[in-house]
Amino acid sequence: MVNPLDHPLFQRVSHWINLINFCVLAVTGWLIHFPYPGAPMNLIRNLHFVFMYFLLINGIVRFYYSFFGKYKDYDSILLNKQDIKNIWPQTKYYLFLGKHPETGKYNPLQKIAYIALPILAIFQAITGFILYKPEQLAGFANMLGGLAAVRGLHCLIMWILLAVIAVHIYLVFTSAYEQFLFMFFGKLRNEKGI
Repeated sequence: MVNPLDHPLFQRVSHWINLINFCVLAVTGWLIHFPYPGAPMNLIRNLHFVFMYFLLINGIVRFYYSFFGKYKDYDSILLNKQDIKNIWPQTKYYLFLGKHPETGKYNPLQKIAYIALPILAIFQAITGFILYKPEQLAGFANMLGGLAAVRGLHCLIMWILLAVIAVHIYLVFTSAYEQFLFMFFGKLRNEKGI
């Protein structure tokens, strides 16, 4: 059963904002990389940057809330000794090779993803800025192996983010459907309306 305090309204809204941001960033990023004739490229680039700012601002607010908010949850996201021990058993469970280990609110692989996603998003923003201002940020581009390497890194990070999101969606619908209902609708299945 889902505990409503596991996902307070602020966290759910932050999650919705991230969903919208990632969808818009993926589509606009694809259109920037593979433009079609007559595409409104200025609009597409502007949307890409506006939603990147929304993503970063949402991430900063969520990070702050994790440590100082009413329902701070940093301790349930950071890895502990038990999580380190459970990384391999959890991996085996996901590969259908073992039993589900005893975990807390989040399992160790979720925690690794939740720690890695903001780091990847920051690096994605940095590579995006370099691509947007290649002449002004040529020094940074050179540190990363040149503009072509920066473009490749930006694209690689996008695919990593999309893969993590795809796995997240798969696992939600196969093993945490009640949490999906609560995350998006604020109600559990046994409540009226769901």
